[in-house]
Amino acid sequence: MFYNSINNKLDVKKFSDIFFSSIPKNKTLFFPFKILKIKKFQISNFKKLNYVDFAFSISRLFINNISEEDLYNIIKESYNNFNFNMVLNINKIFNNNFFLNLNNGPTLTFKDIAMIPLSNILNFFSKKIDKNFLIFCATSGDTGSAANNSFKNFDKVKLFTFYPFNMISNIQRKQITTLIKKNIKNISILGNFDTSQFLIKKIFENIKNNKKIFLISVNSINWFRIIMQIIYYCFCSLNIDNEKTNFIIPSGNFGNSLSAFIAKKMGFPINKIITCTNDNFFLDNFIKNNIIKDYLLKKTISPSIDISIPSNFLRLVSCNNLKKNKMNEINKNFFSDNINNKNIISSIEYFYNKYKKIYDPHTITSLTSLIKNEKKNNVVVSTSYPIKFIFSIKKIIPGLKIKFNIKKLFFLNEKYKIFSQNFNILINFIKKQI
Repeated sequence: MFYNSINNKLDVKKFSDIFFSSIPKNKTLFFPFKILKIKKFQISNFKKLNYVDFAFSISRLFINNISEEDLYNIIKESYNNFNFNMVLNINKIFNNNFFLNLNNGPTLTFKDIAMIPLSNILNFFSKKIDKNFLIFCATSGDTGSAANNSFKNFDKVKLFTFYPFNMISNIQRKQITTLIKKNIKNISILGNFDTSQFLIKKIFENIKNNKKIFLISVNSINWFRIIMQIIYYCFCSLNIDNEKTNFIIPSGNFGNSLSAFIAKKMGFPINKIITCTNDNFFLDNFIKNNIIKDYLLKKTISPSIDISIPSNFLRLVSCNNLKKNKMNEINKNFFSDNINNKNIISSIEYFYNKYKKIYDPHTITSLTSLIKNEKKNNVVVSTSYPIKFIFSIKKIIPGLKIKFNIKKLFFLNEKYKIFSQNFNILINFIKKQI
């Protein structure tokens, strides 16, 4: 498979080329030149595979420049080392709906499913290339902990994790800052997630010509992460009873929604992709009203989806050559729902009182959409564990008692630096670490 820049169709690359240049020269993103349509009999055969074999069969369609043996070993090592029996869990709930739990990784978030293989494939390349790797991660909560955990033991890798000051949960922050390793630098930015992402793009522009290092982003703009996410939507769509499935997804940087869309385009039995936003409703406004408008970012109880304009949404727009008056392709594949902060809070309380279940404030957006619209034949996507937001949840349910499996975090030292948005100060610090 070949890829090109979404702003320059003539800029055609192989997988290994885009892996080492996450952001093209024209500051846009890469997307497959053509999405491969899989025949029905092949899809039927995929259903018989376990997750490791399934992941290998799908990923090799997107990845060249790596032998099949090496690719299989990378995937097997990634998922065999998970701390849980299953990479993901699919459970049936009411009204013939299903619950897709993606939180079985070591940092209790769906990010682990893609980040661990990403670290292993980067380690594979590092053994073949005599260069150091400078890795950047902008996080709105969970990506940072997954990245730090995945890259913590690599000698030729230095990871800079950016998170917005006072805009992620305490436990999310501690998962990032208490993992103290020489090759990990945690940076708290006095701004929001969009600010962090903007600063990282400027860093790429400033030091991209350094011949001694490779610059790599591990956010979902990294195409390998999207591949790993496409896989679990393909897998899930074949392992439930519905003929065609709707996925209801909490939408942050749009990586999950884009992945489900590509899985559908490949021929897997997926109907609609329902994106759920909070008070930061850029996506909802565009999908429903065809209005492209940036809004001031608001801090909410669901910080991982406190994002204004998602980077991966730009991939979708470019893929379909959308204009303001051309929404047929979007409306055919996507629906949107906006669950505001007050509704998220009341829904957490509602599900606890009615079902004695606690859900994190991101997953609850999908569950609320399911109940509100009386939907059937859907898969609710759960992206994080409630324990990571326990302090916010206990304000809603004061008498709640929950086991703390990560109590030790509160007794560990934290290490991070706080930076303003002054780029000169930040870039000087980065360059001293190279």
